[in-house]
Amino acid sequence: MPARPPAPAAPRAHGAWTRAGTLALWVEAPRRPAGAARPADLAALAAAAPRAVHLAAALARPVTRPLVLELPCTPAGRPAAAGARPRADLRLREVAVPVVELRGDAAVDVLTEVLDAAGPGPAGAVAGDGLRWLAHVARGARAAVDAGSVVPALGEVGGEHLARWVPLPDKRFQRWRTALAELAPAVLRAEARPPRTPVPAAGALVDEVCAAVTDLLVSRRTAHVRPGPHDLGPAPAAWLRALTTGETVPAGAQPRALAHRVRDWHRSADETGYDLVLRVLEPAPGEEAPWRLHARLRPVDEPSLTLTLEQVRAESGGGPGEDPLLVLMARTAQAAAAHPPLKRLLAGAADADVEVGAEDLLDLVEVGGPRLTAAGVALQLPRHWTRRTVGLALHAGAAQPGVVTDPRLRRADLVAFEWRAALGDEPVTEAELRALAASREPLVRFRGEWVQVDREALRRSAEFLRRRGSGRATVLDLLTGLGSARDLPAAVTGVHARGALGEVLAGGAEAHLQELPDPPGLAAVLRPYQRRGVTWLAAMARLGLGAVLADDMGLGKTLQLLALELHERTAGDGPPPGPTLLVCPTSLVGNWAAEAARFTPGLRVHVHHGPGRPAGERLARTAAAHDLVVTTYGLLVRDAADLAAVRWRRLALDEAQHVKNVATRAARAVRAVPAEHRVALTGTPVENRLEDLRAVLDAVNPGLLGSAASFRDTFAVPVEKLGHTAPARRLALVTRPFVLRRTKTDPAVAPDLPERLEMTVRANLTPEQAALYRAVLDRMLARLADADDLGRRGLVLGTLTRLAQVCNHPAHYLGDGSGVLHRGRHRSGKLAVLDDVVATALAEGEKVLCFTRFAEFGHLLAPHLSERTGRRVPFLHGGLTRSRRDAVVAEFAREDGPAVLLLSLRAAGTGLNLTAANHVVHLDRWWNPAVEDQATDRAHRIGQRRAVQVRTLVSAGTLEEKVDEVIARKRELAGSVVGGGGERWITELDDEALHDLLRLGADAVGD
Repeated sequence: MPARPPAPAAPRAHGAWTRAGTLALWVEAPRRPAGAARPADLAALAAAAPRAVHLAAALARPVTRPLVLELPCTPAGRPAAAGARPRADLRLREVAVPVVELRGDAAVDVLTEVLDAAGPGPAGAVAGDGLRWLAHVARGARAAVDAGSVVPALGEVGGEHLARWVPLPDKRFQRWRTALAELAPAVLRAEARPPRTPVPAAGALVDEVCAAVTDLLVSRRTAHVRPGPHDLGPAPAAWLRALTTGETVPAGAQPRALAHRVRDWHRSADETGYDLVLRVLEPAPGEEAPWRLHARLRPVDEPSLTLTLEQVRAESGGGPGEDPLLVLMARTAQAAAAHPPLKRLLAGAADADVEVGAEDLLDLVEVGGPRLTAAGVALQLPRHWTRRTVGLALHAGAAQPGVVTDPRLRRADLVAFEWRAALGDEPVTEAELRALAASREPLVRFRGEWVQVDREALRRSAEFLRRRGSGRATVLDLLTGLGSARDLPAAVTGVHARGALGEVLAGGAEAHLQELPDPPGLAAVLRPYQRRGVTWLAAMARLGLGAVLADDMGLGKTLQLLALELHERTAGDGPPPGPTLLVCPTSLVGNWAAEAARFTPGLRVHVHHGPGRPAGERLARTAAAHDLVVTTYGLLVRDAADLAAVRWRRLALDEAQHVKNVATRAARAVRAVPAEHRVALTGTPVENRLEDLRAVLDAVNPGLLGSAASFRDTFAVPVEKLGHTAPARRLALVTRPFVLRRTKTDPAVAPDLPERLEMTVRANLTPEQAALYRAVLDRMLARLADADDLGRRGLVLGTLTRLAQVCNHPAHYLGDGSGVLHRGRHRSGKLAVLDDVVATALAEGEKVLCFTRFAEFGHLLAPHLSERTGRRVPFLHGGLTRSRRDAVVAEFAREDGPAVLLLSLRAAGTGLNLTAANHVVHLDRWWNPAVEDQATDRAHRIGQRRAVQVRTLVSAGTLEEKVDEVIARKRELAGSVVGGGGERWITELDDEALHDLLRLGADAVGD
């Protein structure tokens, strides 16, 4: 078998730094003499460098010249080829090579990218030793800039004095400089020079490259900085001006004398000095001796040493220098200035070795620690020093044999419970808590460690264990008390139980339950996470506990509930269950009926809707004859008495955020419906504030989190307003057993869901829009001074709406029936962008969803888009009947259906499956990012096969752009707690802040 030919060698890129301050690059191509290498070969290096924009630009117009380089050559004088075997007879000889010279940005950017470049490879170039060495020098300079370890310098180049930034020349830099210079390759310069000219010192080359890289990087970062008023004298002022402008220092400023002063200042960084270290020493085990505080000096260049005065004197050998006692006194005075109690603690102590009480010590650690750190003073504590807080864990056991482990456990069954305390991770008894609380000092020795404790918290925890440490309660009372109790003396760290209750209380219990098979008759194959969801819902139903299925939009909450219904009706382990009442928004009634017919054809489904719907006894008989009754939140209110008269097996609430306001008639009607089991389906359990979560949980488990007032005091205010983490952890612990949430971002949930690309597109206002915007703003400001608080709020909210209309289109704001275009030109910057997006999508054969929160704007756009696309563009909004909405959705889903669909954000932002589109455009901002996300999920959901592009249109320089920044911050918090309440925060601004928020920016109007 013939031997495989060797892989071709990759081109090798070389570099050198010239006397003119440029980077010379050339390529040693495989099997080609160095003298024949071409600058175009550097394209391989440009392809390998990840951000080589400047290199690519330089190669477009290369500045080339031949340079005489010392390269490895054979005895015959021929340069060694790249990839050739090493030869002992190779010698450095001078060879003329054409190079590409880079200056300034191009040179520095290439050097800072070389070490990140890919290679070798088909398109990559291998960096030679010289180029890699220069790149390491540049990386060191960049590290100094990132650390802020730079100083201004003044040097002479070609007879001119230049001000520039250089790395701080302290001992650390000098050690690095020396080590790097020793590693320099033999060939250091690429500039032509007479034969036998010695190679310059590598250290000088390190200085030159570092200075060039440092000066450019600092200049970039300080481009916006301008010196303020100063009285430095003419010479330093000229130096400062040259730093910011790049000019030379004029001769009149006596630059030579100034350069000497600058060099002396730089040398001061090399002087040996001492830092102050304060060390806390603990009493010996078994002793009552007090704590002690030692003050020691630490050499700046030997941070691992701490020395007494005598040791410092011995180390200095009695030679000239500053008296270490004076150094210690000066450093101690600095520490006392940072933390004033130290002045009293260290008074009169020459070597600062003093006794410290526990109260003073804790003040030093808690209050003084951060201050001393900021002042450069180290505070060293004993190794076994901890601060521990008290935690409580709830343990549930069997009140009688078999109860807790019985899978038929109900929420009314009795269980035994016990509260257990822990100090940090260590369990403690009531007696130990009392003993620790009785200590007179806040620092106590606990199991071999010094522990800082809150004695009052210890006392209250011990009292809580004495009064309420154990007992019996029903499952529901136990869980309700855990969520609503306001008098718990410490944070709840865990809830533990056995059997079915333990699996649910474990949180994320769907991962621990024995997975149910897909029920017979299901015309679909459940995904693994959906099967776990059905298993969890079934377990919650057996326990009689309400459940919130809070999967992301598009992950199949509908299918999971239908599978649960089919499972209970085909299990055959008891009498057939009663009917389920499912309540949903009007726009989703048809969707539920269609999904049930598609996936669970064996379920008997009745849609309770329309003028001929049954009532009274007829409704009861109809419900008993069906498995699933679908109705709307509006009809639940109208038919409350009739629906409440039926004994339902389950009450299911789709888009359960509709009951987040407990004062509404719909929320009250939901609570009046009797049901053995309650389920809420929502993709946004916290839509805008924590009260939303409490309201949804209260709809399925009444009283679980207490009243709205107690919840506000216990959780909402501490978490949302004060930012406390302990109440947030307790709330998560309490709610986790009842809320199952999976997100699309988890690859284990939806691995085949395509990518979602989100972008904010800024559109300039037209002159007409800008004039209307200013007029609306001026009108508000003129009326603002005379408005009372209530009138002011209404005025501001009305103005916000009108400004949003102006940003959409002048005709939207004016309402005068005028045309979308004027003489063929767009009157709205947003509409011009929308036309481009739609045209691009149609050219690719793709479909677009366009969401707006204004119905009148949708009516304005529909005919314009129909004319532009040559096809009818329907508008789905709240004014359509259910049958008409279903027809629009079905028509859009067809391959030959409309290419563009306009939708009202609120009416069509939930429940719909619109995966025929893979472009989503939000025409105007909604105050709640969760609502926009729900709308986007109409296209980005299971069934979507293409990447979804989401564009949010924002008018540049207007209120929309500033609100966009606020919404971005709210979206970051949506995974845990979302503060705020819509646009209300704007109405509470003062007049000046309000004007600053709403006024037009300088870049608002386009050309």
